[in-house]
Amino acid sequence: MQRTAIIILAAGGSRRLGQPKQLLEILGEPLLRRVVRMAADVHPDHLIVVLGSSACDCVQAIKDCGADIVVNPFWESGLAGSIRLGVERAEEEHADSVLVLLADQPWLNSTVIRQFYDRMNGRSDMLIAARYDGILGAPMMFGTDWFSKLKNLEGDQGARSLLAEEADGAEIIDWSDGAVDLDTPEDLAGLMQGMPSFEGSVEKPPN
Repeated sequence: MQRTAIIILAAGGSRRLGQPKQLLEILGEPLLRRVVRMAADVHPDHLIVVLGSSACDCVQAIKDCGADIVVNPFWESGLAGSIRLGVERAEEEHADSVLVLLADQPWLNSTVIRQFYDRMNGRSDMLIAARYDGILGAPMMFGTDWFSKLKNLEGDQGARSLLAEEADGAEIIDWSDGAVDLDTPEDLAGLMQGMPSFEGSVEKPPN
């Protein structure tokens, strides 16, 4: 049976935002906790969270969520190092596929994550990606054939960079809300402005 590890990348320093996006309160809880909780809801074989900036505060936010926490001491060197640490940890747990999630997609929920599980095919060359705003991106699911390529990424290269050369072979899940992230104060203001219609909800319906 296929063993899948979920890797949540949450090591960034949120420089443009000016505050740790992992700890932003979204629908009554820190954003990182929300993403970890949504991932845990699908009962992955292993749940890995890669932390870096504000690691101590992030640990406090998710300490009771049952995640395997990996700290990237070189998080300032770019996203690639966090991906490598996450994949290496997944390999230690004998995972034969990984689902890579980002901690700054506020409308990610367990319904969206389950769509990736529903599309799993057990192939070592499996590649499944979300599509929003006409581009492919996270969440992304990779079979073992991709592990070495993921570990060889450098600097600020994200897993999305692999999709550019293999887009034709990827299975696509359309998810328009994936375009909503939190890189700038303007992003945050826009999110908060649209949030009242979902007040009291723990999940936004997937689009």
